[in-house]
Amino acid sequence: MTPNSLFAQPSTPFVIALVGGGGKTSTAFWLAQEYKKRGHCVFVSTTTKMYLPERHQADCFISRADLFNKDRVLRADKSNNQIDSLPINCSLPLNLESSKNVMETPLLLSRRQPKKSEPSITFCYQEIINETSAADKKKVAGITPEWIDKLKNDSPFTVFIIEADGAKCLPIKAPSGHEPCIPLSSDMVIGVTGAEVIHTQASPERIHRWNVFSALTQCSEGDDMDHRVFSHLIADPQGMFKQAPKHAIKIWLINKVDLACSYSTVKQLAERVITDNQKLDEIWLAAMCDHSPIREIVTR
Repeated sequence: MTPNSLFAQPSTPFVIALVGGGGKTSTAFWLAQEYKKRGHCVFVSTTTKMYLPERHQADCFISRADLFNKDRVLRADKSNNQIDSLPINCSLPLNLESSKNVMETPLLLSRRQPKKSEPSITFCYQEIINETSAADKKKVAGITPEWIDKLKNDSPFTVFIIEADGAKCLPIKAPSGHEPCIPLSSDMVIGVTGAEVIHTQASPERIHRWNVFSALTQCSEGDDMDHRVFSHLIADPQGMFKQAPKHAIKIWLINKVDLACSYSTVKQLAERVITDNQKLDEIWLAAMCDHSPIREIVTR
């Protein structure tokens, strides 16, 4: 099942921001593949931090260093499982000392992307921020929301998928004062939650920003994580959809439904939450690691 709301938009480019916890990255690359299959040039990045994707997840990898050095871009070579550096034509030499040139970086990035007619997935990041050992997954720092806003109408990309929040690998969170980092140009905001917390006892160890979460949802340690808790989190202006543009489509994605205590219980909770929250457009029940991840779409 593929949600109609993803592909029923009248025009591109289209910006999707992902917030919350419990599967943002797997959702981002599923979305990227779905759009690529439909002929889009897809740009994937983060405005916070995320793990560097696997080589098979994108066709093109671009770092800030690649933008500034030797007119080169990283492209995944799936035949030998290596990432090779391939030259890309570019007529814009950059001076790292020039703030003006830094502001022009989105234009340079657009010239490094494959032809607009070529469906592809490009992953862009600023730099690798932790290189401890070869066995550890590396994290990258992302680009600014302002870059996304500039690129939206000044590049060959037709879809932008942005991980705009961090959750320390936990299934649910509430945003802190500086979070999330959603581009103003976002057309859709998807809030992700892991289904394994639904109808369990609230535990600070499983909830990122527990103190903020508890205050927003009026939930204390040991309380049942029922529909009232999630309704508070979604409805509060400082909650899940904090800083989401008013015009943006708002989706709550309940991921990992295969880990829930009961699928029917999760669906019943979703039906109550969407009835309570007029700001929500849809709720997707999903297991994003499955071949066909969207199990059901709950609407009003």
